[in-house]
Amino acid sequence: AERLPWQTLMEWAAIVVASALWLFLAARLIAAGGVGVSLWWVTAAGAIAGYLAGDLMSGIVHWFCDTFFEEDTPLIGRVLILPFREHHRDPLAMTRHGFAEIAGNSCLALAPLLALVAVLPAPGAGSIWVGGYSGLLVFTVVAVITNQLHKWAHAASVPAFVPHLQAAGLILRPDRHAAHHRTQAE
Repeated sequence: AERLPWQTLMEWAAIVVASALWLFLAARLIAAGGVGVSLWWVTAAGAIAGYLAGDLMSGIVHWFCDTFFEEDTPLIGRVLILPFREHHRDPLAMTRHGFAEIAGNSCLALAPLLALVAVLPAPGAGSIWVGGYSGLLVFTVVAVITNQLHKWAHAASVPAFVPHLQAAGLILRPDRHAAHHRTQAE
């Protein structure tokens, strides 16, 4: 389906807003001592929890978009459902998408959560809440880069470091992901 001009504008706006909010919250984490020696374990635990939550959430969103609603569903059909369904009809389609199309929807979904946390009081210096901030920041990064990692699993040409990360199982491996597409075709 042809993309409408407002989609690209919306995606770039979401990327800018989510990035600004992320940087604001990262500055709060630093100001609260979240990267200091005394709270490193809280920050690390939050980061690990954020990574795991981001990975789990990406799977849930993928399942949801593959299972529910239709491409013409008002509000979410064209923006959210269509890209997932298109990907199963044409797995290489995402390799032809630019940065905004790859990251924009994730930023659009995350911006309200980041805004909500931004209006809440900042964690105090030395607060254990830095773990929550750390978790949220890592969760956000994982959620945003998931589609890029997915794109690299399909792309014929990727940056030189990517195959090493794929081989180590640190990011989505093309052979494992191809199995997902084989099960979708059955």
